[in-house]
Formats: sequence, structure tokens, C-alpha cells
Amino acid sequence: MQITQEFLEKLGQEWLEQKIQRMKNLMKIAEPDEAIYREIMISLGYPKNKVQFLELALMLPFREIRKLKYKDVIENALLYRAGFTDLDEKLPNHFDRSLRMQKSVWDFAKIRPANRPDKRIKGISELLEQSSQKGIAKLFYERIMNENKNIQTPKDAKEYVNKIMEFKGLGSDRKKEMFFNVILPFAIAVDKNNRVTVFLKKIFQLHPPLSENSIIKKFFYQNPEYRKMIRSTETFFGAHLYMKNLSDS
Repeated sequence: MQITQEFLEKLGQEWLEQKIQRMKNLMKIAEPDEAIYREIMISLGYPKNKVQFLELALMLPFREIRKLKYKDVIENALLYRAGFTDLDEKLPNHFDRSLRMQKSVWDFAKIRPANRPDKRIKGISELLEQSSQKGIAKLFYERIMNENKNIQTPKDAKEYVNKIMEFKGLGSDRKKEMFFNVILPFAIAVDKNNRVTVFLKKIFQLHPPLSENSIIKKFFYQNPEYRKMIRSTETFFGAHLYMKNLSDS
């Protein structure tokens, strides 16, 4: 099969449609806040702790996070439920202390210290505090609408995404992955008039490719010339889908 940039762009659009459909399906069984929260938590577990982070999100749902309000309390609650700490002084009296995961279920093998699940939990607590008042779905949708402007260049797209994902606790690369894997598909899934969809798909086509990961490195290993074709997040995720289809075949 001949791989061209146009082929990867088409696969990129297919990858995005799959993400949008996944978000629509999730919102059939969960409120938007819970659907986004679960997907964000899953994204923190890449690549070895996705299931564990989903279990944590189900054991401490966003509706309970909102009642905790403050970062240090939210962080303590998540770490406690995950089995990473026995300290519970910051937790309210009504908090169920009997519901916990075992620390042994988490995979720490060959994970850099900054990417350890306990570090990721501490990092995401900043965003959860920011979104506790109005809800995480409304927070991001309002940001997208407020920042909706004329995007003409990759630089414009990059600045836009950075603005939407402006919160402390996680690194820039992780936040960009979260935007394209979770926030962008969610916003398109709930768009009623197609205006946001057109705008965000343009972001998808223009934004520079994300940092190389193991999947993209394997793609380049097949042919170094492929590197020239990865010019945007669209072609970046197109290569992801290509490698997935290749492994499934």
C-alpha cells in the first residue's frame, strides 16, 4: 500500500470521527461531566494504567469531586481512593473511607517518575478544582466559545489550544493530547449548529503534530520518508490509526 499525505489526512478524519462517536456513546450512559471526567482520567493512565484510572473515576465520580471543591481535598480524596495514602485528615466526615482500591493494582514498571499515577492524580487536581463550580463540560465549552476566532496558521491553532488548556498541574504535551483525544471530540459531539464543528476541525487540520511517541516512532521506522508527511495533528493521528489497523490485521 502506498502511503501519501492525503491518505494520512483521510485516516486522520476517520480517527476523529471514531473519537466523536465514542463521546456520543458515552453521553448516552453518563452525564457530559462524568463522560469527560472519565475520559480525562483514562488519558492520565497511558499506556499502562488506563483501566485503573477508569476504576478510580467510577469510585470517585465527578459529582462527588464537585462537593469537595478545593484542590488539596480533591487530591487527598483521589489518592485515598486509589490506595496511595492512608491520610484522611482533609476529607469531610461524610466521605466513605471504606471504598478504596489496592495500591498493588497500579503498574509502576518502567514509568518515569513524572508519569507515575500518583503524580498524575496530583496534577489533575488543579483542573478538577477549577471545574468544580460550573462543571467540567461547561468550563471547556465556554472556553472554546470564548476563544472562537479566525484561525489561519499552525501558530494560531497552537496558541488557541494552549489557551483552552490553560491550567497548572500537567505538562504541555499531556494537555495537548487531552485536548485532541477528549475535549475536541466532546465539543463537536454536543455542537448543535455546526459552527463549532467547522472551527474545531480546522484546528485539527492546522495544529502542528504532537510529540513523537512509540507508535509514531514505529511508523517512521517503516520508512524515514514518512516523517515529511506528518505535518499536523490530522496526519499525526492518521498515522496512529494506520498503525492500529496494521496491528489488528
